[in-house]
Amino acid sequence: MRTFTPFAEKDPLARRLVEGLPGLKGDVAGYREQMRALGVHLASGIVRELGSQKITDICVICTVEDADFLARGLIEELEKSGLGSKIHMICMWNQRIKKDGISISPVLKTYEEDFDRNECIFIIVKSIISGACVVRTNLTRAISAANPQRVFVASPVMLKGAEMRLSSEFPDEISKKFEFVHFATDTDKSPDGQEVIPGIGGSVYELLGLGDSTLKNRYMPEIVRERRRKAFPGIS
Repeated sequence: MRTFTPFAEKDPLARRLVEGLPGLKGDVAGYREQMRALGVHLASGIVRELGSQKITDICVICTVEDADFLARGLIEELEKSGLGSKIHMICMWNQRIKKDGISISPVLKTYEEDFDRNECIFIIVKSIISGACVVRTNLTRAISAANPQRVFVASPVMLKGAEMRLSSEFPDEISKKFEFVHFATDTDKSPDGQEVIPGIGGSVYELLGLGDSTLKNRYMPEIVRERRRKAFPGIS
């Protein structure tokens, strides 16, 4: 069963984009563009939530598979909103491991830009959030070296209860900062429990043309290359 959030009710196009994801299976270019577009709509929702707040730095935290697509759309829309000089990025490469029925997602490597760690806003963006394992791992790592004032958790689709599961993994002084921005809430999973139904249409790695959970970690996002060249022009 799927329900739509107030963010989707305010943004009918975002709702249509989410509903169209499963139909793009096998169309890598179309799926990539749809995810980028959803990043734009997530950013629009976050900008509305920010209101007139004075912004220092915003750090967008993403996984390698989302960087060039969902995260790029979000970052570019934030830049169009006049926040360009305040946007910074952390990209993480996670290895998914399941042992004795417990899922863990250790970080293999990280691309991280400098930002004001005490007066910042975090936006952690993920293509879909179900068990929240990867989000928990990456957010824990980012928070260990920063004290964000607000933490936006943004995704096109979340499994019912994901907000509570994620919040329960953190002390109250951190979880009270969480603000969830998503368009659809799903309640069902596949018989093997591996995929949310309808979710985003399957495994995001394959849908984006990045291979399986191992091969995607060999991918270097173009947005990371672009931002490194901009920050360090001397690097070839």
